[in-house]
Amino acid sequence: MENKTYEKWLGELDQELALLDGLEVTPLERLRHALPITNRVLNDVKSAVLKDGFADQAAEIYFFKKIKPRFYALQLWEMLTYGLATQTPAGTKEMLKAFYEQELLQVLQLLKASSFHYQYYKTGSSELDQVYFLRDAKESDIPVLELIDPYPGFSTALDYSFAKFMAYERLRDCLLAFITDIYGGQQRALNPTKTPSLRWTGDTINLVELGYGIWLTGQVNNGEATVADIIQLLETAFHVHVGRAYRLWQSILQRKRVSPVKFLDQLRKAILKRVEETNE
Repeated sequence: MENKTYEKWLGELDQELALLDGLEVTPLERLRHALPITNRVLNDVKSAVLKDGFADQAAEIYFFKKIKPRFYALQLWEMLTYGLATQTPAGTKEMLKAFYEQELLQVLQLLKASSFHYQYYKTGSSELDQVYFLRDAKESDIPVLELIDPYPGFSTALDYSFAKFMAYERLRDCLLAFITDIYGGQQRALNPTKTPSLRWTGDTINLVELGYGIWLTGQVNNGEATVADIIQLLETAFHVHVGRAYRLWQSILQRKRVSPVKFLDQLRKAILKRVEETNE
């Protein structure tokens, strides 16, 4: 099976989990919904890999370095956010800030504990890929501390570590956002460079169209950011609530009288017009 098929499954899993964002459920109820979804897809992926294998070593490395970790990262994220939601104390802003800062410190310490492999991940290095991301690779001189999924034929030395890095980076960014919200105006006052307050005043569906375009073309985090991450970032940047982005995406898919990418067409037309005017 080709890697683009796994990419398609990954996108579908991401969208299915994004649907849970609009449900008013407890953290436990969300986890009970999310884990069966991720387990089902991961089992399908495992079965396909064991059955079909890969065309060559390059395809195998790409899968275990770029694709499988993202599946596991989505599952880890659900467990991490459940833990965070159930452990967050009810108290004052100072108590919340102290809790989030302690959680952030633990995340940073976990990343530091795997500093060599984390830097390999962060810098996009590839010189040890044949050691780290081939199933029959020989042992490296640099030890790997954990193999969480030592299933024959479906694990390599570092694929789970990469999944952890992705999930913990997402948790780190989430905690930083929480801390920033608590500091509020005080933090902005300490920052000499003021960020302008911008609000999205166009149609919400246009923002979703833009977000999906960014996601599908892999513009963020080397294509490893999820569509939910990108939509959430756009919501925060433009102070707008999108709600269930996947439902708006379904509306885009069902457009008949206009182009499915109506907004992107408008952007393209406006940019080309400005280029022509400037060149004149």
